[in-house]
Amino acid sequence: MKGKRVSRVLIVESHDRSGLRPVLEAVDAMVVVGEAADAVQAVKAAKEYRPDVVIMDVSLPGQGAVEATGQLLGLGFPPKVLAVTTSSPDGRVLEVLRAGASGFVVQDCGPDELAHAVRIVAAGGIVLDPRIMQTLTRGRPSTGSHDLLGRIGDLTDEERQMLALIGGGHTNQRIADECRLSITRVKTHVSRLVQRLGLEYRIQAAVLAWEAGIVGRD
Repeated sequence: MKGKRVSRVLIVESHDRSGLRPVLEAVDAMVVVGEAADAVQAVKAAKEYRPDVVIMDVSLPGQGAVEATGQLLGLGFPPKVLAVTTSSPDGRVLEVLRAGASGFVVQDCGPDELAHAVRIVAAGGIVLDPRIMQTLTRGRPSTGSHDLLGRIGDLTDEERQMLALIGGGHTNQRIADECRLSITRVKTHVSRLVQRLGLEYRIQAAVLAWEAGIVGRD
């Protein structure tokens, strides 16, 4: 019987990183391959260690987290990025998500929640906290261009449903079950939808769904 695939994790935080490492190393099939304190170190370490997931502190100085995320995803072997924020997050979370991070967790989340989030993004999924997303996007007009908003208005009912499910953080399997489609069809539809919206990453479509009020306005 084959063992679980080991997830290689790089931790990027500007302050004390001692709390995350023991938590992650205590998890089965997860290993911390390195640590970094800023964007430059993060990219250098990623090139050296080739992690599957980079845990990124959104409070890196300046635009550090946003720039680092963009650079990491531009590598020939791009890792997934999981942002870590305070329990009272600000707009930096959305900026990192727009840059392509696969989701976020709050820094005081429990060990099980953190490990679960790492596994999800390592497998290609996204991690969003609905309460925090609603707080961050409530009463805020979409940051998308008029062209992008126009494209949302041109979506079919089926495409809007797909976008809502993506915004809800649902996996392809969950979307397949909801829409009664095969996984292959769902992957194709999601890819085409992201492209039609002029975006690059699934997470960007998820953020847009919140900002446009397609989800989170109940």
